[in-house]
Amino acid sequence: MQDHDEFYRILCSSETVRSGKKGFFHDFSDFVTHTAGDTWTSKIFGRIDDDVGRARAIFTDAKVRDVVVDALGKVQPLFRDKDAEISRRRRLEGYQLAAVGQYEKALLLLSQAVLRAPRPDKSKTVDQGLTLPLALLGRAEIFMALKEYHFALEDLRLAAEHDLPDKSMQELRRKREECERFLKGNESSLVPVNSASNNINKVAQLISNNQKGGGVPLNGAVNSELRWLSNALEIRETTTAGKHAVATMEIHPGDILIVEPPLAGCLLPEFYGTHCQHCYARLRAPIGCPNCSCVAFCSRDCRDIAMATYHKYECKVLGLLIGSGMSVLSMVAFRMVTQEGLRKCLKIYEELNRSSEKAAMPLAASTTSTMTTMTSDVKSSANSSRSAKRRVRRKKLKDSRRGEETVDVQKEEGAKESRDDETVDVTPYNLVTHADRRTSKDFLERSLMAAFLLRCLQRIGFFAQPTPDNEIPGTEEIIVAALLLRNLQLLQFNAHEFFETRLGAEHQFHGSRPVYLGVAIYPTVARFNHDCYPAVTRYFVGRHIVIRAVRGLRPDDVIAENYGPIFTKRTLAERQRTLAGRYWFRCTCRACREDWPRFENLTNDSVRLRCPTAGCSRLHSRAQQRPGKLIKCLGCQKKICLEDRLACLRECEALYERGLASMQDERVDEAIGTLCDALKRFHQVAYPPHRDTHLAEIALSSCLADYGNTWRPAAALRSA
Repeated sequence: MQDHDEFYRILCSSETVRSGKKGFFHDFSDFVTHTAGDTWTSKIFGRIDDDVGRARAIFTDAKVRDVVVDALGKVQPLFRDKDAEISRRRRLEGYQLAAVGQYEKALLLLSQAVLRAPRPDKSKTVDQGLTLPLALLGRAEIFMALKEYHFALEDLRLAAEHDLPDKSMQELRRKREECERFLKGNESSLVPVNSASNNINKVAQLISNNQKGGGVPLNGAVNSELRWLSNALEIRETTTAGKHAVATMEIHPGDILIVEPPLAGCLLPEFYGTHCQHCYARLRAPIGCPNCSCVAFCSRDCRDIAMATYHKYECKVLGLLIGSGMSVLSMVAFRMVTQEGLRKCLKIYEELNRSSEKAAMPLAASTTSTMTTMTSDVKSSANSSRSAKRRVRRKKLKDSRRGEETVDVQKEEGAKESRDDETVDVTPYNLVTHADRRTSKDFLERSLMAAFLLRCLQRIGFFAQPTPDNEIPGTEEIIVAALLLRNLQLLQFNAHEFFETRLGAEHQFHGSRPVYLGVAIYPTVARFNHDCYPAVTRYFVGRHIVIRAVRGLRPDDVIAENYGPIFTKRTLAERQRTLAGRYWFRCTCRACREDWPRFENLTNDSVRLRCPTAGCSRLHSRAQQRPGKLIKCLGCQKKICLEDRLACLRECEALYERGLASMQDERVDEAIGTLCDALKRFHQVAYPPHRDTHLAEIALSSCLADYGNTWRPAAALRSA
């Protein structure tokens, strides 16, 4: 059994680097590992105790150097290019469908035409170079036919940015006036378009005016680029539990505890055509990258942010990355680098290296002199005259904007490179990596992935003067490879899958399910520990994660979320095996210590009642109380009566039924309010397991998720 569990753990770890699909990296990693052999891997590579040393060894050690350099020399840009002829074909097919009233199918084809169309200066042989504006004009006509004038107007604005013939420009102006006239006349009755900016507004409203379910706003929250943390909790650290969240005041069901944007995140490739590459919103009027047809964005704001940061690097190799067989976690590790740029990455490394008290990126004594030189090189690079000039320009720009009253949040979020000179936050890079427990084979595979990703960065202009393939990568390149290697380690234990709730065809909750769209890292939420009976639920608004309480908590209670296995669905043995294999720890939560039963064996009779004496934590079974009788509490040694608590428990059970009935009738606000009230009262007088309480908590989680990202397929809408 021990060997079986060890195999499972190794398999889980490997799958966080490579996916189940075959590809370049699978062959590359397997070949290098076979060439290196077990002895070299454990005796030579395994003795290196820092990420810089591991990254350097991949390119310098005679045992693997030649096979690595030879294989990585084959890495070349690979992406889905624009195609004017395909764009033209899709546009004409869309017009044919629109002529017979099939507007939704026509819209799909016109969107494909928009995404495949090159810029006018790239192709003059098809449509006289006007493939893109013609596709936008065609799609605007479809949106006008569908009465979706917001989208039509935006497409017309995008088309107007190109030099169109006079006749086409006159037609464009006429349509734009029609759209503006309709929107102005119906401004008060129109439903806002689902876009990145509206998701931001939705998050802000959620924080400032939380009226749902009796929850409270994030009082005393710290707001930094839409990053909120309630003052009802804090992050503490102990030797046994590590970093974890703890309540600082009483928390009630429905309370919002955290709303946090990701440090970095990536869609799964199968959702590239349906969701925005940057904000993960559902696409209705997608616009593309100017250079490739691999990705789509919901708006020009999201496109511009991506093009100014990560996608300007990823664009030319996205096809290679997807086809390489790398995992989505490896893709996030790559984006954590591309979105920051070289200078920011070097500064992150420098801060980590300086924070010796946090043991960030520890160095062996034998490499100290080498790393001193590296740090000196980094500082020299940061202080170059070219960089100094950039800083002066940025300061002037900042001073010129100081008098402005408002700041575009979306642009501020994306303007990372304009803030290179500010102090970087390395807190996310100090999340747990379990480096001291990794095997040499695990480090080798992750180091090979870092080397592959480094070669990709060298091919796409991330470095001003990349080192030739047949030479050892330079200092800055090795530092970036080491940062990639660190990202690959910490993401294994700290990333979250993000999802949207796909609604059922006939009911808001019956048949609904979460559909996982990708993976992101949320640094604050990553510090929450696991519990098989979690105190919170999570959902997503745009790219932000929202954490809300589903049961009451007292000051100093640990606030735990769930990493996958829940006691109501999985046995103790199954949960322990999954957590040990995936996250490398043995869960000691109360549900595990007491081996709470799963739903099929769970009743209301197993509930425990809290002692009514203030300060006493003793729990009593429901059967202990006899009508009119006092019982002795072995905790406080007092005579107590539990009849009031039993009466309150019965009231909670009645409220659960009422809340579930409201949920059945799709009265969501009413259901949330009733369930929150019942759960608050239950946890004041009783302690689980209790079947009806767990059903109510699950129902509350479903109702709260209804305020996050949801989607009902068009087929379901037509049949509803």
